[in-house]
Amino acid sequence: MCGIAGVIRIVPGEPVAEELLAAMAETMAHRGPDDQGVWVSADGQAGLAHRRLAIVDLSPAGHQPMGNADGSVQVTFNGEIYNFRQLRRELEARGHVFRSQCDTEVLVYLYEELGEAMVERLDGDFAFGIWDDRRKRLLLARDRAGVHPVYYTQVGDTFLFASEIKALLRHPGVGREIDEPSLYHYLTYLVAPPPRTLLRDVYKLPAATTLVLSPGTPGAVPAIRKYWEPLPGQYEVDGRAMDEQLAWLFQRAVEKRLMSDVPVGVLFSGGVDSTLNAASFQKLIHPGRVRTYTVGLSGTRPLSDESESARQMARRLGTEHHEIHITENDLLETAQRLAYLQDEPISDPVAVPLYFVTRLARETGTIVLHAGEGADELFCGYDGYRHALERIRRLWRPATRLPRLASALGSGLLGRSCWARHRKMADVLGRASRGQEFFLSSAVAYFEGEKAGVLAPDFRRRLAGLDSFDVVAPLYRRVAEAHPGASDLEKITFLELQLRLPELLLMRVDKMAMANSVEVRVPFLDRDLVDFALSVPESFKLRDGVLKEPLKRLAAGHVERELVYRPKRGFAAPIQEWFRSRLGDHLGDLLEDRSAELGRFFNLAALGQRLRRGPGTVNQAFQLWVVYNFANWWRSIVEVSADASGQSLGRAGQRRARQHPWTLARA
Repeated sequence: MCGIAGVIRIVPGEPVAEELLAAMAETMAHRGPDDQGVWVSADGQAGLAHRRLAIVDLSPAGHQPMGNADGSVQVTFNGEIYNFRQLRRELEARGHVFRSQCDTEVLVYLYEELGEAMVERLDGDFAFGIWDDRRKRLLLARDRAGVHPVYYTQVGDTFLFASEIKALLRHPGVGREIDEPSLYHYLTYLVAPPPRTLLRDVYKLPAATTLVLSPGTPGAVPAIRKYWEPLPGQYEVDGRAMDEQLAWLFQRAVEKRLMSDVPVGVLFSGGVDSTLNAASFQKLIHPGRVRTYTVGLSGTRPLSDESESARQMARRLGTEHHEIHITENDLLETAQRLAYLQDEPISDPVAVPLYFVTRLARETGTIVLHAGEGADELFCGYDGYRHALERIRRLWRPATRLPRLASALGSGLLGRSCWARHRKMADVLGRASRGQEFFLSSAVAYFEGEKAGVLAPDFRRRLAGLDSFDVVAPLYRRVAEAHPGASDLEKITFLELQLRLPELLLMRVDKMAMANSVEVRVPFLDRDLVDFALSVPESFKLRDGVLKEPLKRLAAGHVERELVYRPKRGFAAPIQEWFRSRLGDHLGDLLEDRSAELGRFFNLAALGQRLRRGPGTVNQAFQLWVVYNFANWWRSIVEVSADASGQSLGRAGQRRARQHPWTLARA
């Protein structure tokens, strides 16, 4: 992974300043500690910047931004192209001469041949910006799964993009006003749904999307195109040999992701996904030893700490195992820095242990890690999926014939205790009464009916009529249009792969790992493996009613069956326990110290009551965490400036920040 940035003048005028590009790149030094570069076109209309984390071809030949033979096409690239050798052979056959051994160079020549359509030939994880100096055109692209982020904004006649929002904030004209509808949706989805962010004028490119900007006239509008969708049934699979196909595809996915000139390891919990990942890795490098990395949570309930089971599985596989243990104090000491590094609130508490375990990897010399993201979404790994699917079949359609009951539950008329115990079902029935589709995600903080209790009255009035179902409604319409026969599970998967997976799970991995200059690769989201998973029948994924059965069967080929068919233990930071301790006090202090600002959005009295009672359930703690993370982010990005570690500069620094808002983006 690396950090990319660019500045484009939409109409001719003052040349792009190298100083601005260098400053944007410097805010992302953690993404690329090995090299930096700036390029500005001869006419000053366009400029690109880059911070390099050297993974393939460590020589200076991999320096970016990188151009084609005559310099008319320039690229700044973040990620890896796993089929670059095949593409290189094809391009060399067409007369292109390469100067390096890195995958980046493939992009400029592939663009020369195919233009925007190049993205459909790429097998990899990527975010890149290409400036075509002949056509005066910018191409931005994000990979199919959304492994790597890219943000953009426009200030007057200047268009800017970067891997991180902090880089965009180096331009003095980029505003820091909160986008209120995005904040409202954040309370449900834990992130701001794309293409919006929590900053009103800053956007993010959705997964599997390109943006083409052809400047030249005032008001030029980018053309945004979705080049791939996770629709079911697009490929034929041999129903007689699905297990064999899965085994071959996964082994190939792991093998592709060994492409590296630096050490590679595995994020390891000892569960099905990481065991399968490490075992497949070990098979490919035998007689070498895979490096595995685990984080333990000291002083917590056993459910939250996987380190012992991970240690046992690592011994069983014979890996070179490393582990680190963190406590509540580690969170409190780094909370503001982690919020700053997130760029926008990514309110999954797992971000905390992710930060510490990737730091351990870097300290022990491992620069690339494999992770298991995507396995649960593609192969029905969440218990909530199975339960919800059973309820849909039993209750959803009959509920539409019981509007009075649905309306009563949806509006809370059956009492608070009913709402508290059956919040998911109440939400389901309430939306059934409004004629909405069933919506399920494995991570929802506040259902629609729960937000009123924590939002400030004026904020609620300003957003009257807004419903977070509006975010997913277009996705339901799209899957119904493209695949009318989609099953309930296929609909859930379609939504998860476009919202929760890229914007929450993959985003948290990107931000926390890159904070430590570590690249994370995700074999389960391999292009060919995803196509396979979207095409196999539901009966294969839930064979004999067992969650993720095909992956368990595959893993059982490496270790004893009982080790992989045991009940799933979800990994999570013990925030319920922590909120009953010092974390609750920390949130209370934040709400009090920033009452004037946070009171614009939240009912601080209601939140204070919740804190005094203490979270009675994990979900109540989860809801408090979403507010806590937002408050920390507000303090780090919006309200006060930060030094290189993301810590507050103090009162004098805050006064300067108010006078000169662009100092908020200091790296």
